Amino acid sequence: MDNDKLKVVELFAGVGGFRLGLEKSSYEVVWSNQWEHSTKTQHASMVYEARFGKENHSNEDINEVVTRNVEEIPDHDILVGGFPCQDYSVATTLNNSKGLKGKKGVLWWSIHKILESKKNKPKYLFLENVDRLLKSPSKQRGRDFAVMLASLDELGYVVEWRSINAAEYGMPQRRRRVFILAYSKESKFHSRVKQIPPIEYLSKDGNLAMAFPIHRPLLLSIPNFPLRNRITADLAEVSLEFNKGAKKTSPSPFRKCGLMRDGIAYTFDGAPRYDGEKTTLGDVLLKPAKIPQEYYISPEDVLKPKGWTYLKGAKKEQREGTDGFTYSYNE
Repeated sequence: MDNDKLKVVELFAGVGGFRLGLEKSSYEVVWSNQWEHSTKTQHASMVYEARFGKENHSNEDINEVVTRNVEEIPDHDILVGGFPCQDYSVATTLNNSKGLKGKKGVLWWSIHKILESKKNKPKYLFLENVDRLLKSPSKQRGRDFAVMLASLDELGYVVEWRSINAAEYGMPQRRRRVFILAYSKESKFHSRVKQIPPIEYLSKDGNLAMAFPIHRPLLLSIPNFPLRNRITADLAEVSLEFNKGAKKTSPSPFRKCGLMRDGIAYTFDGAPRYDGEKTTLGDVLLKPAKIPQEYYISPEDVLKPKGWTYLKGAKKEQREGTDGFTYSYNE
């Protein structure tokens, strides 16, 4: 991008998949956060710390960090993370600011708070999510993604996205994920995105198009629509009105490939174009003769009472609770 040492903040870091790729490309991770809700032992964070060290790593609910003091997070050029897919509907308007408050605990709003509060906004966002993001919720297809895009539009970002199946680009798994790139006005890509016709950007000249080629669509222009029903609509109105009244069986207006600039979404289904090497699962798995004996379950453990066969099989049995109450249990 702009130089070889862009500073990165990694949220929802898991065991550090983003970081591995970024550091191989000479980017510097200056702060990271990994917190697993509803679990006492933080396994992913422990793995992350063992691999990358504890310095500048946070194992705390990111909502609590940004609520307490967003300046605990150092200034950075790139914000990355695989954030959870949740309900992004806007709950209430804040009377003392132009912003809006999303539902409590929804982690997209933690990202939004960082972007909104930082005097030096990150130039780039690199986000990942399940492809369900483009079509949720079922009663208002695409609303959650529309709220997300509209909130980034308010902050001055332009956005491109792509739903990618790893198997279609030679990887040994059918893993569909949405990758999202956003560029602030201070980045060199912002003006570039605005200057190139959407059909050319999405099929040839864009960053995702160059990384994951697609066939150029047989279209004169890409279908597009505004995120807001009217220019002055705020996020609460986008949340309430976007695709309202559509049938549950109707597809989401957001397709696999897309671009958002100036509040307009340009989107279509791009067909992958890949003729490189392909790896299958059979290429990755060890042959039985090479698997160490420690990974095999002994015949005794398979057949013994409460053994492997019992644990993995469907059950239909009488059980007794700690208070002596008996009940029928079926799987």
